[in-house]
Amino acid sequence: MTAFRVVVRTASARHSYTAIAAHSCDVIAAAVDRFGVCSVTATKEKKQ
Repeated sequence: MTAFRVVVRTASARHSYTAIAAHSCDVIAAAVDRFGVCSVTATKEKKQ
């Protein structure tokens, strides 16, 4: 599993959060299911 930094942009707001998934496509699909029509960016979190 990998941690992803997710940025979601809808017509009225911008949301940022961290999600854990096997692949970025899983994170993106979950964001679209949650927010509806939107723009989603998912990038791997950098190890500290």
